[in-house]
Order: sequence, then structure tokens, then C-alpha cells
Amino acid sequence: MGVAQIAGGGVPGRRPATSRTSIVSVALALFSEHGYEDTSVDQIAAAARISRRTLFRYFPGKAAIAWGEFDDQIDGMRRYLAAIPAATPLREALADALVAFNTFPDSETEVHRGRMRLLLSVDELQAHSTLMYADWRGAVAEFVARRRGESERDLVPDAVAHAALGIALAAYRIWVDEPGASQARLHELLREGTGILA
Repeated sequence: MGVAQIAGGGVPGRRPATSRTSIVSVALALFSEHGYEDTSVDQIAAAARISRRTLFRYFPGKAAIAWGEFDDQIDGMRRYLAAIPAATPLREALADALVAFNTFPDSETEVHRGRMRLLLSVDELQAHSTLMYADWRGAVAEFVARRRGESERDLVPDAVAHAALGIALAAYRIWVDEPGASQARLHELLREGTGILA
């Protein structure tokens, strides 16, 4: 599928409505076709039929585009964790949260695999991930700390948050390297990995 098909739609000749999601879709298609390093912000803006200035109103830079709506997803994860019944064992609660956070429409499986392949392999995105993953770990640490009546900076909440992130990243590394692996396979890996948590 070409970039125009992903970004376009609507009435012929009329500029499509711009959204963060549409910009991300265009960018991921370009990254897949040309590689992350060889795709410029100007190319993304042109393919999305917006100006460079407009693009920067949505995203502060190219690395942020690859991450898409990650901030909104972390907010959703916090809400999900807050709604888990107190009687649910901690390990089960975290396994459920990891699966829920990493659930997407089946039709987007290959796009998601491509995005994760980028995030796990491109140096610039790895550097940006430090900031993104800190927020993710924070959501998990807050949940564990509430459960234990501790601070999120205490040893166990912080260690569990780091371990949960490691589990998710390890599961994704295996998943993206398995040709044709389904979303169910990703969920299986996530649940298997959480078995190491206390």
C-alpha cells in the first residue's frame, strides 16, 4: 500500500484532515520504504500534505513521530491498572496490563511489527526511548507502590517496573524476529515472561 493511500481518502482534490495518527501512518510507511535514517521530516510533511511547521505542531521531531501516541497509551495503562480489583494477585495484574497495553487491531499487526523493529534497532530511537520508557516504568511503579503501601521509588516497586519493561522488550525482540507471528504469540510471550515476577 502506498503512502498516499494511507494518508489520503476523503474527497479527491481536498486536503485530508490532519491528525497525529495520519502523520504517524505516513511516516511509518516512509520508514518502511526508505529506512528511518533516509527519511527526512520534510519528506514526511510532504507525504502528509502539510507544512514542516504544521508537522512540528504535532511532534517535536522525527523520533517522536515513530513513537506515535505513546503518551496517550501510558495514560490508558494507568487507568487500566487503577481499575484492577485489589484481590487480583500482583503478577496476574501486571500480566493482564502488559497484554492490554500491547493489544491492537489484528489488521495492524505488520505495521506494529515494523514500528517495533524500528524502535528496537535504530540508534536515534533507542536514545529517545530512555524518556519514553521512564514514563512507562513510572506507571508500573506507581501501581506496585499503591499495592504495597510504599513509594514508587522504593526498591520493590522500582525493580518490578524495570523487570516488567525488560519482559516487554524481550518479548518484542522475539516477536518481531518470528516471521508471521500473530498478536496471540506476542501475548503468550508477555504472559510467559511475567512468570519471573514475584
